[in-house]
Amino acid sequence: MRPISFWYLAFGLSAAALVGAASGCGDPFGQRASIENTVDTVTLYALRDTPIRLPSAYDMLQPSGFQAVRTDTTSQFDFAFDIDSTGRALIYPAGALGLSREPGLQSMDKTFEEVRRAPDSGYRADSAITVTQGGVFVARSRVTSLFCVYVAVPRYGKFHVLVLDPTNRSITLETLVDLNCGFRGLEPGIPGS
Repeated sequence: MRPISFWYLAFGLSAAALVGAASGCGDPFGQRASIENTVDTVTLYALRDTPIRLPSAYDMLQPSGFQAVRTDTTSQFDFAFDIDSTGRALIYPAGALGLSREPGLQSMDKTFEEVRRAPDSGYRADSAITVTQGGVFVARSRVTSLFCVYVAVPRYGKFHVLVLDPTNRSITLETLVDLNCGFRGLEPGIPGS
């Protein structure tokens, strides 16, 4: 009988840990979601021609509160708002601003309530999307291991443009971000997947 080598044992334990982590993160056969999805609102101010002290970006990795962040104090955000010289309201994923290319955006042709699950693909990571009042978009965050064990995955959220204010150069968004590890459910309450 041959003794088991250290490398085979290490490989086997690593593979078992990865399988266990994957099955516990957004997998219906693994760990269940435990954090309730809630609807909130946030106001962001254009990157250009607004006071620097006002938040222009949104950080989906915050556990609660303080999702609106200033771009002069951090580069840790998932998207930012601006109004261009023609008056178009734009949402920039971080990658379009030379930062992390993990976040992505996708315009939706549904109402906020109709968006029940984040899409699996189709996110724009390198260019802005144009938004209008009443419009809805879905966002994918940077990857995180917060609330996850052994694996880093993005968070997903949906956003509804409640108010576009060209005078104050601001946007008010209705938001719902799923804080559960790897889950894509975008309805209020505990998500199922």
